[in-house]
Amino acid sequence: MSTEQATRSLAGFFEQGWERIIATQPPAVRAHLDAERRLAGSLLPAYRGLVEVGCADGSLLRPAAAGAGLDYLGVDLAEGAVAATRAAGGMAVRADVVDLGTLGLPGGPLLVAFPFNVFGDLPDPARALDAVAAAGADALVLTYDTSALAAAVRGEYYEACGLVGDLVGDEVGVHFAAVPFTSSVYRRPVLTSWLAARGWRVSVRAYGAVGLAYHAVR
Repeated sequence: MSTEQATRSLAGFFEQGWERIIATQPPAVRAHLDAERRLAGSLLPAYRGLVEVGCADGSLLRPAAAGAGLDYLGVDLAEGAVAATRAAGGMAVRADVVDLGTLGLPGGPLLVAFPFNVFGDLPDPARALDAVAAAGADALVLTYDTSALAAAVRGEYYEACGLVGDLVGDEVGVHFAAVPFTSSVYRRPVLTSWLAARGWRVSVRAYGAVGLAYHAVR
């Protein structure tokens, strides 16, 4: 399957399932997302604008952006998610992150954030990072660590979402597959090297019980 086909398949999956994905939050995931919002909120005052990739209904990072007074743009493949974000008062567009350069972006300094392991769901993470770098923005990748505890949290969440698949680890990361949905958590040296190769200085911060935040700045 080509990257374009994978993206179309993923878009269809999220169009049908984004509400269930957002609503289904076992206690460990709720705690993870609360810690994620606090971590993001501590970084946002350095910026004027935030682009949230995979914004869903706007409940992930938009409240932190509003609290920091940032201009906000949500980006999502699911039209229903875009409509929900707009209904909640946020600016949002249906788009792929690789087309970032064609969008009307907020002014800088600009941060492009990938919440709730959205980065790990991308069929072509390299192209996504290239698009963010080309936009002259900093990046914030919010994800899990690759511990057994994180795998257990992810497994419980996927099961609650009705997704049947396996978690498999290799030298790149820990990967879950339930066609057409795949989600990877990349190992720290791998993701750090991808970011550094595009000219960012990378700092990594743990949050919550199993979260890792990769903050990539110029």
